[in-house]
Amino acid sequence: MLFHCLIELFSIVVAFAVFIVTWNSRSMQDNKFLHLLGISYIFIGGLDLMHMLGFRGMQVFIVEGYLSNQFWIATRVMAALTLLGGFALLNRQKRLNSDLIFLGYLFVSILIILSILVWKNFPVCFIEGVGQTPFKIYAEYFIIGVMTIVAVLLYIKRANFSEKVYQLILVSVIITALSEICFTVYTINDGIANELGHYGKLIAYFLIYKAIVETGFTNPTRLIFSNLKASEEEYRTLAANLPDVVMRFNKNLQCIFTNLPNSDAEGEVADKLLLQLEPLLLISNEKQAEQKDHLSLVNSGQTVFYKVHIVPEFSGEKEASSFLVICQDVTELKQAEQQLKALNQTKDKIYSIVAHDLKNPFTSLLSYSQIIQVKSHTLGAEKVSQIAKSMNKAAKEAYALLENLLNWASLQSGMLKATPATICIKTLFNGMEKLMSPAVQAKDITLQFNLPEEVGVMADQQMLETILRNLISNAIKFSYEGSVINVSAKRDRSNCIFEVSDQGIGIAEAESKRLFEAGRNYTIMGTNKESGTGLGLMLCREFVEANHGKIWLKSELGEGSSFFFSLPLAQQ
Repeated sequence: MLFHCLIELFSIVVAFAVFIVTWNSRSMQDNKFLHLLGISYIFIGGLDLMHMLGFRGMQVFIVEGYLSNQFWIATRVMAALTLLGGFALLNRQKRLNSDLIFLGYLFVSILIILSILVWKNFPVCFIEGVGQTPFKIYAEYFIIGVMTIVAVLLYIKRANFSEKVYQLILVSVIITALSEICFTVYTINDGIANELGHYGKLIAYFLIYKAIVETGFTNPTRLIFSNLKASEEEYRTLAANLPDVVMRFNKNLQCIFTNLPNSDAEGEVADKLLLQLEPLLLISNEKQAEQKDHLSLVNSGQTVFYKVHIVPEFSGEKEASSFLVICQDVTELKQAEQQLKALNQTKDKIYSIVAHDLKNPFTSLLSYSQIIQVKSHTLGAEKVSQIAKSMNKAAKEAYALLENLLNWASLQSGMLKATPATICIKTLFNGMEKLMSPAVQAKDITLQFNLPEEVGVMADQQMLETILRNLISNAIKFSYEGSVINVSAKRDRSNCIFEVSDQGIGIAEAESKRLFEAGRNYTIMGTNKESGTGLGLMLCREFVEANHGKIWLKSELGEGSSFFFSLPLAQQ
């Protein structure tokens, strides 16, 4: 009797202790299995108490029959089903309703007590002189089967528990199953098999104590923060793989986290970012408010643009305890914006050319043709010749402008692509000399072609002719009568450098630096009041770049200009 009472009292104390710890930590408990198990133990312990008081030697309940065996089997079935049901809730996302679980177990426990003590309809489990009833034995087998399933599920779901808790609960379940085997074979309540079963119960409860009470009370930090640590690692991994730069600063504005790697190149980026972020952090700290801004830095010769968002983080205080900084790389967006701006400027330039510059030569043609139509019978031969010359000039201007426009439009649409071929410069110069001869003779200009040696280039024939024609036409337009224009080509390592120089009006230094920028609209009148559009130089730049070359100029106002461009040499 004393042995039985000591074991039962220990198990009851452990059960109540498990409930107390679980109930007071329910708001922090994220393991649904342990949560359900902990709440159920107040009722398992209560029924164990009824089991102890119902032992015939205790003489608490003056009734016929063996109440202790009935309370025993009811309690063990409840414990087994609780362990099994815990796995159904293990991965539940929503928090368990502790009050509802408590009321549910209370209701079931009251039904068990009423069934045994009042209604007396609970099956008989032990008969004096006969031993255990078939119901009791089969119920024990049922409990053993449930415990076996629990052990298997526990092994499958072991990742949801710490290693120590998993081992303690698993051993407790196995020992409980073994003790239940002992309870299937005894014939008297104080026999050796019953005693061995109670030893098993003692060990199983002690393991539950170690798993839930001691682990949850003595080492709470490890249990409470185990999932927190895992979550932190997940978020660190996520932050490390984000395309944006993420930083966190403490209230002293010292960087305590960044997802930038520790390589030398990235370390340089971090240092430059920190330097530019400091003023924004100071403003955010002073105002205790979010800050949004843009900044740029040069990394490995490339300009990188960032969109910066600084968020103060408060932890129950009036002042921010830390600052989260997110730097989004918007370099591609910025470049696309600049390209769009350049395209819009170019579009406006083309509209201007079509609306104004292309209209002028046709206006001249219409005017002169109308004069001939109306006054043809009164005009002399000399006057007709002058009008014809003017019409020819206007037609050539319109043709040249249309040709440039068509070439530029074809290049922009992708219809015109460079087709490199070996070009003999001497042959090219001879053709250009004949083509430009009428224009230079009209202004009494000397056009000189200088080629010190035989040179060949790899370029598109039509594009190269267009480049030279435009550059020479510009030189003629801005040169004075009687001056000299020099066109030359020379080797320079793997390239051929072309030069078209004149002794004309020149270009101011400020304008010459921006002359080839997209969307620029720098035009001035020629020495004989010739108009210009700027389209020719824009076309020259794009044609040169399409053939893997570069174009630049040197000019001095009042002294003349020299335009240079490079193209790859042909393979020997």
